[in-house]
Order: sequence, then structure tokens, then C-alpha cells
Amino acid sequence: MSRLAETEAHIASMSELLAIVGAMRSLAGMRMQEAQRILPGTRRYADMVASAISDTLLLMGDREEALSAGGAGRAVIVCTAEHGFVGGFNNRLVEAAEAVLEAGDTLFMLGTRGAVLATERGIAPGWSHPMSTRCAAVPQTVGALLANLYGRIAAGEIGRVEAIFACYRQGGASTVERRLLLPLDTEALEPRQPRQSPLVDLDPLDLHERLIGEYLFALMTEAAIESIASENAARFATMSAAHENVSDKVDELRQEARQARQSEITTELLDLVTGADAQLGDSR
Repeated sequence: MSRLAETEAHIASMSELLAIVGAMRSLAGMRMQEAQRILPGTRRYADMVASAISDTLLLMGDREEALSAGGAGRAVIVCTAEHGFVGGFNNRLVEAAEAVLEAGDTLFMLGTRGAVLATERGIAPGWSHPMSTRCAAVPQTVGALLANLYGRIAAGEIGRVEAIFACYRQGGASTVERRLLLPLDTEALEPRQPRQSPLVDLDPLDLHERLIGEYLFALMTEAAIESIASENAARFATMSAAHENVSDKVDELRQEARQARQSEITTELLDLVTGADAQLGDSR
């Protein structure tokens, strides 16, 4: 195969790679924007549930008993990426978890790649589950997480729950956030102004516990969606850099192809001139 043919074949394969990288970049951008559109509504829902909990506090007799999970252990929930091409996204989250984990803590890991990375670092997750890749699948993922978590709380294994996840802010780098989920911050939930107790049909303690469960679900959903936005922002940046590098490589190959084509043309011209000179010499 000639040099020109080899270069053109290389250009074709690199062009296909460029199209794939471009598609992955576009998909990451779409999913990042989707998560950012959903987040405000998720936050508003969490605020509404928090306001309802604030109302039920007026009905509670023994507030501390109602708000206590009862266990002595701590659960640390970490949201990582399910798929690759995210640079150091998972490393930063696992390092943040490693910095706060203590003896007796249970690590809950969302994201297969994060769980593998934690295991490689010698941190064995007590529970792991694939991370949602789309916002629509987040409620199912959070439901599976909370089902396991509630079972351990009921068994008296866990009394404190914290979440570690990445937060993306447009125009800036993602930051690693650490949020306390349980026990609830009663001071932040207490009514700011005197008000009358709400009229309810359920037992106040039962209603209060249900609202706490819904509030925990809302907070974890928000954390998971924040993580999806940050993950795709990291993937978008990685794919943008890859797209630029591949584009530069394609440009170099096209320049090589032009040089190879010119060299072949020059060689053909020299062959023609040499043949013409030979024929002219024979005729003489």
C-alpha cells in the first residue's frame, strides 16, 4: 500500500473516531442540561416537604425521640459515575469519602466504577448499586438505596446518614459536597413565626415519620441529580478535549496526504519526462 493510501485510510478511521467523540460530547451536554432543568423543581419539592415537617413539629410531644434514628453507626453515601470518560471525577469523590470514613462506618456506593475504585483503595463498600445514567431513573435508584438503609436503621445499625456528591455550577468547576441527611436539623426546620398547629387526620408521629422519609427521598434525589449533572459536565469537558486533539490529528494527516499526493504527482511527472527523454534519445 502506498503512503498516500495508508494516510487516507488513517484519515477515514480518525474521522469516524471524531464523529463518535462528537456524539458523546453532545450526549453529555444534553444530559447535563436535562439535570440542570430538573434540579429547581426537585429543590422546591424538598422545601415543601421541609415546610410540612416544620408544621408537624408543632404536634410533636417528644421531639427528640421522634427524630432519632436510634442506631450508633454512621452511613456515608457516595454518588459516583456509572460510566467512564470523566477524568478524575470518581477519584475526587472516593478521596473525599476516604477522608471522613471512620471505623464502624458503612459505605453506601452509587456507581459501579466508584465501587471498584474504592475497593482498589482498600475501602470495602457495605452496599453498592449502579448509578442512574438518566434523571428519569433516579427515583428507582434512590428507592433501592433507601430500602436497604431503612432496614439497617430499623435493625439499630445506623443512627447517622451523610451524603457525598459532586455539585456542578455553570461556568465553574464541580465541587464535592458533604450533606447531613439524618438526624434532621430541627433548628432549621422549626417555624420562624408563631403559627397554629395544622389539622391532621393521621397520628402526628406517623405523619411526621412519613414526611421524614419523603424528605430524605427528596434530598437524595437532589444529590443524585446533582451528581449526574456534574458527571456529564466532566464527560463533556473530557470529550471536548478529545475532540480537539482528534481534530488536530486529522488536520495533520490531511497535510501529510497533500504532501504524499504532491510527491506522487511529482514522481509521475518525472517518470513522464524521463520516458520522453528516452524516446527522444532513441529517435536520434
